Amino acid sequence: MKSSILFAVAVLTIASAVTAVHAQGTWEGPTGVFLNPLAIDLAEGKTSVSGHYLNLQPVGSLTTFGVTYGAAKNLEVGLTRADLNAGGQNEFNIFHAKYIAVPFRGEKPAVAIGTIVRDATSGPTTSDFYVAATKIFPAKKPIIASVTARYTNGIGSGLFGKDTSHSLQFGGFLGVQATPKLIAGVEYYGQPEVDDWKDIAIRYTVDAETTIDAGLARVNDGLDNQFAVAFTHQF
Repeated sequence: MKSSILFAVAVLTIASAVTAVHAQGTWEGPTGVFLNPLAIDLAEGKTSVSGHYLNLQPVGSLTTFGVTYGAAKNLEVGLTRADLNAGGQNEFNIFHAKYIAVPFRGEKPAVAIGTIVRDATSGPTTSDFYVAATKIFPAKKPIIASVTARYTNGIGSGLFGKDTSHSLQFGGFLGVQATPKLIAGVEYYGQPEVDDWKDIAIRYTVDAETTIDAGLARVNDGLDNQFAVAFTHQF
C-alpha cells in the first residue's frame, strides 16, 4: 500500500513538471507537441500565445499564430490563424477545444477529447474529432508516451483540401525528459489521401512561462526534411 502511494505521488509530481514543460501549442493550437495534442491542458484562467514556422521549401512555408485560454478546470479553448504560402496563398482560422476526461491519476494514463475546426478563406471547412491518451513513465529521465485517434476529413490537416468523408487516423508521440528543461522526442501523424506526417523535435523550457521547440519535419516524401520552430509564452 505504501509503495503504491509513493508511486502515485511520484507520477503526479513528474506529471506536474512535464505538464509545465509541455505547455506548448501544436501548430493548430491545442496543448501538445508540434503535431499531436496531448492529454494535458492549460490551467484554468491561464492564457498562452504561440507561433510556429515550417519551412516548406522549395514550395513555400507555413506560419501560424494562436491564442489558447484555460476556460475552466480541465477545459481549454483557442483560436489559431494559419498562413500557407505554397503554390499560392491560403489562410485558415482554426478553432479548437479540448477537455481532460481522465486526469493523471496513479498509474493510469490521462485521456483527453477534443475538436478542431478549420475555416479556410479560399477553400472548404474541415474538422477533426479526437481522443488522446498520455502516460508518463517515472524514471530518472521520465518517458512521455501518447497516442492520438482522429476522425478527420482534412487532407493534410485541411491544408490540402477536404476528403469526401471523415476517416479514422492515428498518431503518437514518444519523448524523454532528458533534463528538467529539455525534452526530445519523435512524432507520427496519420493523414488521409497524402503522406503521413513525421517529425523529430526538442523542446527547451526557458522559464516557467516560455518554451521553444525546434525540429525536422517530413510532411511529404517528395520534399526534403523541413525545418520547424515554435515559441509559446503563458501569462
